[in-house]
Amino acid sequence: MTQTKPFLSSHSTPEKASNTTILHTPLSSTSLLAPEELGFQPNSVSFNIMMKGWLVKGELENACKVFDEMLEREVQPTIVTYNSLIGFLCKKGEVGKGMKLLDDMIGKGTHPNAVTFVLLMKGLCSLGKYDEAKKVMFDMEYQGCKPRLDNFGVLMTDLAQRGKLDEAKSLLNEMKKKKLNPDVVIYNILVNFLCKEGRTEEAYKVLVDMQIKGCKPNAATYRMLVDGFCRVDEYERSLSILHAMLMSHHCPRLESFHNIVTGLLKGGKMDDACFVLDVMEKKNMRFQTAKWESLVVELCGDGDQTTVELSLRPRKVYRNLKELAEL
Repeated sequence: MTQTKPFLSSHSTPEKASNTTILHTPLSSTSLLAPEELGFQPNSVSFNIMMKGWLVKGELENACKVFDEMLEREVQPTIVTYNSLIGFLCKKGEVGKGMKLLDDMIGKGTHPNAVTFVLLMKGLCSLGKYDEAKKVMFDMEYQGCKPRLDNFGVLMTDLAQRGKLDEAKSLLNEMKKKKLNPDVVIYNILVNFLCKEGRTEEAYKVLVDMQIKGCKPNAATYRMLVDGFCRVDEYERSLSILHAMLMSHHCPRLESFHNIVTGLLKGGKMDDACFVLDVMEKKNMRFQTAKWESLVVELCGDGDQTTVELSLRPRKVYRNLKELAEL
């Protein structure tokens, strides 16, 4: 059989480059396009694009026909080919078929990568088979593929979702044994679920620990902590996280600002609330009318004294709040 040419090389002419658009066009029948008539022969990249097109539409049968035609044309399926099919099967809960496909790819000389095992592990966890997912991760080394942080992240997320946070935290030690340094994604999994469980002090310790170990928190890390402390009514702690967040050149969401301001006003922390409003003004962020109204309720709930105190401040940042509070 004639050897296929590269799909799109760096020396492709404009005419050849147009093949990309053609292959991204949804297929209108169960048969493949006849690319030879267009002046080129399909290679693995071409087939992978067509296969993904069918999978995106949920057409597994047609994707399999593409796969079969690859084999008929003696085009070697790549790891991308197999991962596409395995990922689709696992999302549909057909992990058994995904495992069989894993055996098939190994038998045909294609080595699985960490992504392959991530897909299988996610599928098993979605079926409540955590122990099997963990076994898959440790068995992957026998296939010459070392576990990565992504693999540990699947296990950690599953444990955390089921409330087994202490067991999830213990995976950090297993990563250490594998000489893997947790990244911000791994730490954020812990911070997220600890905050959701109301264990904000532990989440804060995770923040400190990651910084000590040289891992910089990102915007999501700070936002989860800001919101977490607000949920347990520790608004001053939330404010301290906000300070650290701003120093790191990150910014909370509008909802987080509203929660902090509301909580500080409830606690009579007028100066702190005004500081947060001032930050918002500098960042050109303003509450929707409904949010302003809820703040007015907090201001006027104990009488007019708070409203008067705020209205005496001349800075522009309080203008809208002042006008609403005086209505």
